[in-house]
Amino acid sequence: MSPASPHAVCDRPSVIPAAQSAVDAPADVRRILKLSVPVTVVVAVREMPIEALLELNVGTIIEFDVAFDSDLELHVADRQVGSGQAVKVGENFGLRITAIENVRDRIDGLGGH
Repeated sequence: MSPASPHAVCDRPSVIPAAQSAVDAPADVRRILKLSVPVTVVVAVREMPIEALLELNVGTIIEFDVAFDSDLELHVADRQVGSGQAVKVGENFGLRITAIENVRDRIDGLGGH
């Protein structure tokens, strides 16, 4: 299956083309590139009064002010780096990226800037 296929499954992250030169990077940089960071997809966010939170029960529906087919936010280490559309990958959820920051901005974001 080609990487562009909406049903492509990858067992490990793809190499970012700009990062391919990392093979030639110093050993300490190569070690950093192997670190794992949390990757999160945010469907929607809203604030609720504590009183409303305490009244939540099984079956309660919480409405968000976002269209169901809106792009979802892609966060890396609690920082938005892109967005995309939900896709089904086998029996799992996936994200087809529709927008992403350039590599430099993603790296800078990991430093907490």
